[in-house]
Amino acid sequence: MRKCVSALVAAAVIAAFASTAMGAVGWCGNIWPNDGIPYTSIDDVEVYVQVWKEGVTDLPGQGADIEAYIHYRCTGDPDFIVIQMAYFSDEGNNDQYKGVIPAGHGCAEVEYFVRVVDLTDGAECYGNDQAGNPPNFFLPITEVTAQDVTVRFHLCLAGETTTTGGVCVTGSHPVLTEWGDGLPMFFECEAASPKRYFADVTFPIGSNPYVEYKYRKDDCATWEGTGNHSFLIDDSAPDMDLPIDGWEWLEPDCPDCASPVEELTWGTIKAIYR
Repeated sequence: MRKCVSALVAAAVIAAFASTAMGAVGWCGNIWPNDGIPYTSIDDVEVYVQVWKEGVTDLPGQGADIEAYIHYRCTGDPDFIVIQMAYFSDEGNNDQYKGVIPAGHGCAEVEYFVRVVDLTDGAECYGNDQAGNPPNFFLPITEVTAQDVTVRFHLCLAGETTTTGGVCVTGSHPVLTEWGDGLPMFFECEAASPKRYFADVTFPIGSNPYVEYKYRKDDCATWEGTGNHSFLIDDSAPDMDLPIDGWEWLEPDCPDCASPVEELTWGTIKAIYR
C-alpha cells in the first residue's frame, strides 16, 4: 500500500514534535481506520483518533482547548475536504474524537489524515494509525457483493489448545454479530478430528467484501488474543470455502476429515452400465 505525506503534513509533523517539547499536546494516534482497509461505495467511514495532553485529557470528559479534524479527498484530487471531529469518549488518560467521511464521495480510493490542534498555542499533531502506519492513509473503495455468498469457516484448536465448551466465530459484519457473541461452530468430523470445527455463514447481497474475524472458545468466553483473520468475499459463486485456521494463528495440525468413499464391487459397477 502506498505511503506519502503531503508537504502540509510533513511541515505540521515537525511542528507537532516541537510543540511536544513546549508542553502542548503530548501525543496523538491510534487512528482508525488503518491504512489499506477497504470500504464500499455505500459506507460512511467512521474515523477515530486519540489524544493525550498531561493534566488535560486525563481528567473526566473532554479536555479543554483541543480540536481534531479529518482531511480527506479522492486520491489524486488537488484539495482536501476538512471535517471537524467531535469528542467521543475517554480512553484511559486519552480523549477520543470521532468524525465521519460520508458515503457518496465517488472515490475509487479515499486519502485522509487527521490533524489535532492545541488551541492554547496553535500547535498541531498528526498521528499514526492503529497498525503504526504514518499518514497519509489510503482506503480502497470497492463495490458491494452482487449475490448472497455462503462462506464456510474452519477452525483447528491447534497444538495444546483445548476448550471447556463450544467455540464461535465473530467478526466485522452484522451476520458475524459485529464482534458480539458470535455464531456457534460445529464438529466437522468429531471421530476423525475432534478439535476441528466449521460454520457456514451467509453474507447477503450488498455486503462489504472485506471481512475481519476472530474465534472464541470455552463456551465462547475466551477470545483469540492475536491479530484478526481476514479475507475478501469472492462473489463469483454462491459458495466459498476458506482455508483452515489455527487458533491464535498456530499451524493447523488437526487431521483431515476423510472424504466419503462409496464402496462398490467391480461387478456392481459393471452392472450399472449394462
